[in-house]
Amino acid sequence: MAIDLKDFKQTKYPNLYKSINRDRINGYKYLMWIKIDGKLYKKILGNSDTDKLTDKKASDKLDKLKIDIEAGYTSSNKITLDKLSELYFENQKDTNWKTIKKSIYKRYIEKSLGSKAIEVIKPMSINKIINDMNKSGLSPRTQKSILEVLKPMFKFALDNKMIKETPTNTINVKIPSQKRIVTEATALFNQVYKGITTYYKDEPFYQALFLFGFTGRRKSEILNLKWENIDFTNDYYWIEDTKNDDKQKYPLPPMIKTQLLQITDNQKGIVFKSPVTDGVISNTDRQMRQLKKYTGIENLSMHYMRNILVSMLAEQQTEAIVLSGILGHKDVNTINKYLSINHYKSGQTGLKMINTILDVEVVE
Repeated sequence: MAIDLKDFKQTKYPNLYKSINRDRINGYKYLMWIKIDGKLYKKILGNSDTDKLTDKKASDKLDKLKIDIEAGYTSSNKITLDKLSELYFENQKDTNWKTIKKSIYKRYIEKSLGSKAIEVIKPMSINKIINDMNKSGLSPRTQKSILEVLKPMFKFALDNKMIKETPTNTINVKIPSQKRIVTEATALFNQVYKGITTYYKDEPFYQALFLFGFTGRRKSEILNLKWENIDFTNDYYWIEDTKNDDKQKYPLPPMIKTQLLQITDNQKGIVFKSPVTDGVISNTDRQMRQLKKYTGIENLSMHYMRNILVSMLAEQQTEAIVLSGILGHKDVNTINKYLSINHYKSGQTGLKMINTILDVEVVE
């Protein structure tokens, strides 16, 4: 309902108006009617009975609101979480991680909170989603994914002065340690290499794909790799769509280069194209199941390959800073926290060790 100034009378406080008529339940209504930098702002501040407002308290509330407006804070009572999500995602780089975050928002957050104004969303509202996910049997890792969406989204709102505080600050989801202990990693490393190069001996497409995982790349990085980011002359490649949203350069191992050059392709766009859509492959589960069966390593996966690689290199006394660089970490956290990581140099060091362990001879 539109606000009509005729229904209010001026109080002794500037820009503060009080309703002429008193509502039987709510009492008198207080209205802010003020111009700031030539723009008119109208807002109902509350009621005398239900909100326990007096003329003085309403005036104090008006003064605080005026300070917020002059400081650049926008009125967020009409900005819903759905609208905030649109603004947030529009301002993010068009990456695979953005697609994943949008999917998480739509699947777990939109229905419960999407239509709510961002200024009324409280920590308990977010905790309720997490608790419901827990009751549904979803893993702590999946539960934490909604915070990985909401925290940067509310920070975006905070930075753009849509809100004064974020409801996600005090919320955390603890994930039980999922670290897999790899024993006799060097032997296991050789076993995986032999499995990939033997089982996919006549399939350079899948041999190259799994060898990328074998040398430390994440699955999403491999599947989104483009031909344009591979320099066959100088033997290196770029990963643009990383988990850390930064561009990383790595040496191109000869064993992978050999297989890539055998792939029948126009060498444009995505390297590992789907034979159906010509776009990114949706999954490689079937091929991984076949490799697991062939090698006899039941828990083999792209992620476990990274564990095996790092464990093998650690057995060879490789420094932690190099291990972090090979895996594409942005920093080494508590280990040499302030050291800058050279991914390319780390990759070269790791590749030398890999070739030593495998005793690989590559004909170029």
